[in-house]
Amino acid sequence: MSPARTPGARRAPVLGRDAGPVGRAVRVAAGAAALTHLLTTKAPDHGGGALLTAAATAVVLTAGYTGLLLLLRPLLTRGAGHGLAGWPGGALFLLPMLLYPIGVLPDAPALGVALYVEFSVLTAGITGYGGIELAALPALVLGRRPVLYGPFNAVDLAERGMRRPWHATPERTAGWLAAAGLAWFWVVPPLAAVRGAFGDAFDALGVLDPAACGALVIAGVLLAVPAPGPARPRRLRAGAFVLLGLGGAVGALPDVLWPVVILTGLVIGTLRLTSGGHRDARVPATGAPASGAAVPEPPVTARPHVETSSTTR
Repeated sequence: MSPARTPGARRAPVLGRDAGPVGRAVRVAAGAAALTHLLTTKAPDHGGGALLTAAATAVVLTAGYTGLLLLLRPLLTRGAGHGLAGWPGGALFLLPMLLYPIGVLPDAPALGVALYVEFSVLTAGITGYGGIELAALPALVLGRRPVLYGPFNAVDLAERGMRRPWHATPERTAGWLAAAGLAWFWVVPPLAAVRGAFGDAFDALGVLDPAACGALVIAGVLLAVPAPGPARPRRLRAGAFVLLGLGGAVGALPDVLWPVVILTGLVIGTLRLTSGGHRDARVPATGAPASGAAVPEPPVTARPHVETSSTTR
């Protein structure tokens, strides 16, 4: 988790922990849009008892995830490349949510899960937490921000390009295009699902979905153009934005980002476990001698006398 801040010191933003202005704005807009749909369209279909069950489910999830964050705290303090920080922790937080999309929960608890998720997105945007949205409320309660990757980090990666110097025009343009395309798929579909004329107006905007997909693909193409600086991160972002644009074209955004985080986290977590086991296996059973200490040589024993035909003569 993030260390305590030094008064007056500014720290560099960390992916998976700190959201910039654009990332915060997209999270607030996405959370508000989804909550508008839930509260105006989904909630009125439930009675008072079902709404109480939904609220209780959201409270239980808040308590459960807060306890999970406390439990995992020792494994989240060494940075994004160690323990469960980064991808593995994000996948661990998302795994229980698989019960929601596969439809095994009753309607009232499912509504509570949706309320918790979307309110967490809104909370992440307001507080500036840039990790997995499911940890936003526990992070606020505990006052500690773990590095946990999640779907909205795609917007944070786009925002990094916006902060490039003015001479890096392609990367800056790619950042704005990618952020706009991602924001479209997070904000417009929930509002289009609202009943009445309000939802119909946003539903009519669906004709612009191909433009949002094109913005993501163009962002990826711009990042593929050779430029000064590390090439590998640019290529990774370029490939990611192109794939996201193609995913939007088939109606998979933003839902496809959840399984991507889960699968990536499981793979990276497994690799960390196996590599850690190999490192432990290479550690000798006895301690190595201290630096500068003399290494004792094995004792010299007398050479055995073996009688042969030449020695018996």
